[in-house]
Amino acid sequence: MKQLIALALVFSLAFPASAQDTSAPPPPDDESEAPPPPRAERAGYYESCFGVPHVGPPPIGVSGEVVVPIGGGSSGGAPSIPVTSKASDEKAWLVAAVLAAIALPAVVYVYDKPASPLVLQRFRCPTFSMDFLGGVDNGRTALGDGSYGFVSTRLGFGVGHVAGDFQYDGAPRSVSAFSTHLLLRPTPREHIEIALAIGYRRSVLDDRVQDGFEVGLPHRYALWRDGLRTFAFELRPLLLVGSSIEPSLEAAFLFPLAQILQLRAGGRAYTFGGDLHWNLSTGLSLTL
Repeated sequence: MKQLIALALVFSLAFPASAQDTSAPPPPDDESEAPPPPRAERAGYYESCFGVPHVGPPPIGVSGEVVVPIGGGSSGGAPSIPVTSKASDEKAWLVAAVLAAIALPAVVYVYDKPASPLVLQRFRCPTFSMDFLGGVDNGRTALGDGSYGFVSTRLGFGVGHVAGDFQYDGAPRSVSAFSTHLLLRPTPREHIEIALAIGYRRSVLDDRVQDGFEVGLPHRYALWRDGLRTFAFELRPLLLVGSSIEPSLEAAFLFPLAQILQLRAGGRAYTFGGDLHWNLSTGLSLTL
């Protein structure tokens, strides 16, 4: 009897001990909860729009900045000066030059390489531009053929594929004008930026007025790049459609002075009432 009581006592003490031994061991002291991943810092406006992007391989894409003004011209007020045979020939040659300047960038754009990540990044950012020019305009006026001073200001704003511009040309003794355009811009390429411009232009010479719908393909050839500093050649071929078709072809070289500032030097040939005018100008271009 005593042996059975002792055996029962042994079992009663053994079972709780075995249950305690088989419980799950506590986790090791050296294991702790993993820290949360660090939060990514948001780049500021200047860093994202002007800084060098931190990306891997460059994206396959096309970049380009093109301004295409579209407008038309109609005559009003006093009757226009009769167009001579020489003026008609000069106008025909200028129309041919404008059409060639519109066709050439389309070919270059197709065969050009994709733009760099920095150019694509800048294309997607809000961009404000201002051109301020001054020069001498030569052509037929009420005072006869001669050269007269003028100033011109062009303001532009764009984001991605859509942009707009406004331009005013002031010339007390020559052609004064203002114009505005909607610009549709394809993605820039490595060496070319183009845009299709559609808008309105109104020109005044003495008591004559010429206005209408204007269309064109402004574009820029990047001849050398160092980041955002670019040495470029810009062409602005336009056709004014109103009571007659009046061509305009502006060309300029842009020399980088700073990352956002360029020296601009060039000229423009255009017609007013069939008469050929041309000018030379220089100024500054600012892009923010």
